[in-house]
Amino acid sequence: MKKRIIPSVLILTFFAVSLLINDLAFAQPKETTKEVLAKILNEEKDICKAVKNAIQQKLSVKDIVKLYIQMGHDACLVVRCAIQAKGDLEQIITGALEGGATADVCSRCAIEEGAEPDAIARILEGYSPIEQVLEPIAIVPGTEPGGGGSGGGPISPSSPSP
Repeated sequence: MKKRIIPSVLILTFFAVSLLINDLAFAQPKETTKEVLAKILNEEKDICKAVKNAIQQKLSVKDIVKLYIQMGHDACLVVRCAIQAKGDLEQIITGALEGGATADVCSRCAIEEGAEPDAIARILEGYSPIEQVLEPIAIVPGTEPGGGGSGGGPISPSSPSP
């Protein structure tokens, strides 16, 4: 009995390992979000339809808006289409800002599409990109604005030269 179990276990192990190797060898790499969005845009030929289609496919709204703006599409149009597709407003604005749009463009286009100004203001107040860290500026004595030291201040063309 033991003599039959050991070969059976070895054969089953061999088949399991060969199936695993076969899956790993022929597995297709997953498409990146950018590749998926490019494919959707290629199918739709219209950025607004592509944005709506991508949102309907349950892709990340923030990534959709960010990547389409980074691909060179008009930020206002992308924001408006994402709002029309009932995407989450916070993700839309955050994606647009991360994609390179300015806060005034995001707010103007969102308001034009019917978003509430108060909601937009709350989102913009809470937005703080991680990369944006402001360093304090050191003021060297004698260079304060307004001529606080010697040699500073504006020069007038009618001033007599020393």
